[in-house]
Amino acid sequence: MSKSTTTKKTWAAAVVAMLAGCAAVAPEVATWNIPPAGSTWQTVQRNTGSYGKDAELRITRGNGVWQGMPAVEIKSSTGFTIMATNDGRWYGILGRDGKPFVTYDPPIGFIYPLKVGKTWNTHHRMTQVATGKVTEFDYSCKVEAFEQVTVRAGTFDAFRIGCTSPGSQDTYWASRDHGMMVKTDFKRTSAHQLGAGTQQSELIALNLRK
Repeated sequence: MSKSTTTKKTWAAAVVAMLAGCAAVAPEVATWNIPPAGSTWQTVQRNTGSYGKDAELRITRGNGVWQGMPAVEIKSSTGFTIMATNDGRWYGILGRDGKPFVTYDPPIGFIYPLKVGKTWNTHHRMTQVATGKVTEFDYSCKVEAFEQVTVRAGTFDAFRIGCTSPGSQDTYWASRDHGMMVKTDFKRTSAHQLGAGTQQSELIALNLRK
């Protein structure tokens, strides 16, 4: 084989390797891809300890108002509704009576844009409205990976995000394209205010409105 042929093959291999590397680069997502209003999805939970019994939940995405501001509603078949900002952070949770059950100041959640390696640390005041009890805590997260996740609802491109707060270690697989969690893995220790327990969930059905 001539030196010229060897050089061409070496360059070709380098180009292929470079292109393959580019294709594997994880994306950066600028904002929360909010599921369209009227969309529904179902998740199944496997719970232990303080998380209670196993459950299967139907979730509906709607529009609402939180303290005079437009909010994204994420309503569960349990009767509780998460009220969120347009970038996916939680203002609070409404109880079955439609009144605030828990509030967060400032709103809690992921900080966009998301990209692998990003970290953030935030401080929050959580108020249990019925009792007036206020708990202050730190919330720390890291985008650990971007990977394909297969669950009963299908295969999704997702960011794996690990978050910690006092007594808990939570891992989320957040769909890049559909704006919901396709899988979660939560762990509480005995130091958690509700006690030790685990919860694993996965998406089992998805119906996105156009």
